[in-house]
Amino acid sequence: MSDDRTLIARFLGGDQGAFDQLVLKYQEQIRRFIFRSTDNVEDSDDLAQEVFIKAYKNLYRFRGESQLATWLYRIAANVLNSHFRRQRLREWLPLGEHPAPAEYSPDDDSGQRRRALLAALPRLSSQERKVVILKGLQELTVKDTAHILGTTENVVKVAFHTARKKLKGMLKDV
Repeated sequence: MSDDRTLIARFLGGDQGAFDQLVLKYQEQIRRFIFRSTDNVEDSDDLAQEVFIKAYKNLYRFRGESQLATWLYRIAANVLNSHFRRQRLREWLPLGEHPAPAEYSPDDDSGQRRRALLAALPRLSSQERKVVILKGLQELTVKDTAHILGTTENVVKVAFHTARKKLKGMLKDV
């Protein structure tokens, strides 16, 4: 985090390269979060770029009360909400034929289970899906997940519990 603070201070002091370093550090996490929500490589790239444009324009507003990653995830969640609202979708797009991210091997059991989990996500409510992606797949804390989604920790806990129960039922044969 202190490294992030140093880079932020350098950027705010006029060092454009410092922002490039922040992008390099966080772009894959943000892109992966967006991809898991849209299952569209082109959309995830475009929306991740939008996240970093917003961060670039608003970094002076970052107060440091949370980690920079949490702040970026919050921007990403807002960008996703706007994206889906623009498309007039009430639920997030279903996962389709796009390949899983490269770090998951399609040949092992955990890869098969993960693909089954990703395929089951569209059957969850929008809130449950976001919580599963942030807390379960991105391994964020309940506190950070609540902050990103603009809700309480109890709402996150309940949504995660409910989603886990639903997913266990959906994935019992996997």
